Amino acid sequence: MKKKTLLAPSLFLSGILLFSGCGSSATTSAVHQNKSADSWAVEASEPLDDSGFSYDGEADMMDDTATAETAGSSSDSSVSDAATDAAEATHDQSTRKLIRTVSMDIATEDLDTLRTKLDNSITSCGGYIESSTLDTPQNGYSRRSYYVTARIPSDNLDSFLETAGTLGTVTNKNIETEDITLRYVDQKAYLDSLRTEYDRVSELLEQATELDQILALESKLSDLRYQINSYETQLRTYDNLVDYSTVYLNVNEVAYEQPTSNTIGSRISNGFRNSLYEVRDFFVDLFVAIIANLPVLVVLIAIITAAILLIRKLIRRHKTKKGNTATPVTHPSIVPADADTNKDVKTTSKTENK
Repeated sequence: MKKKTLLAPSLFLSGILLFSGCGSSATTSAVHQNKSADSWAVEASEPLDDSGFSYDGEADMMDDTATAETAGSSSDSSVSDAATDAAEATHDQSTRKLIRTVSMDIATEDLDTLRTKLDNSITSCGGYIESSTLDTPQNGYSRRSYYVTARIPSDNLDSFLETAGTLGTVTNKNIETEDITLRYVDQKAYLDSLRTEYDRVSELLEQATELDQILALESKLSDLRYQINSYETQLRTYDNLVDYSTVYLNVNEVAYEQPTSNTIGSRISNGFRNSLYEVRDFFVDLFVAIIANLPVLVVLIAIITAAILLIRKLIRRHKTKKGNTATPVTHPSIVPADADTNKDVKTTSKTENK
């Protein structure tokens, strides 16, 4: 009886515990189900199009990303193509970009004739005169000079230099060559990349609908257009410098043209001739200077002559005035000591006279 009495309360307590455990688990699962249902309802009720992150916006972002990747890949390919072209141009002599600059000094006895022939040679080879200056001194001592800056086609440069060298005596000649092949190829590749980017941004501008996007794309196009114009101008300048070489000519008029040989006999002959010409030029210049300054010399001679005459007159007047104002010299009187003695002296003198 005692065991049955104890067994009944224990069974009752265990049943209560089991019932409370089942209730708590059911409540927890119900809460979770309610929460998940509410979350799905909220997510389903959110307007995706009004939030700014609609499927269309995501598609545009994906398109922009693809565009950026495409532009990056095109830029990389352009850079690699530029490197390949630069390497090929370096090895291929026919496609090299060379800028040639020549400076030449020519001496001649007849400047007018050489000037006419030189201008005709520049025109006949397809070139043109960029600037020219004829220096004619007015003092009569220095000789004339003719300075020319000519642009000659690079293909005809050697023949023109040979022709110009025969017109007079070449005293100095300098040729400089600058290789701009790598620089030219790099800038051309970058220009092609800018043009590709410009076309792509133009396509995006046609598809843009929002004002902010339109303004940003137009600003980008303006920047790209400025860079493209700048690179096109630089490339045109390079093409002009490569196609037409620059030649600086300095023609000097001399008394005689010296031979270019450097033998002992020619050096002695040139030195002796130079001495004769220097002596001749000295006397010629002296004669010209005297004749040219003759009026001034006449005035100076007249002034100097008048000054000398005036000085001599003043000196003479000073001497005359000094002689007139001189004091007379008084001599002491001689008193005879004896009158008889004087008489005897007079008588003796008379007798001697007789």
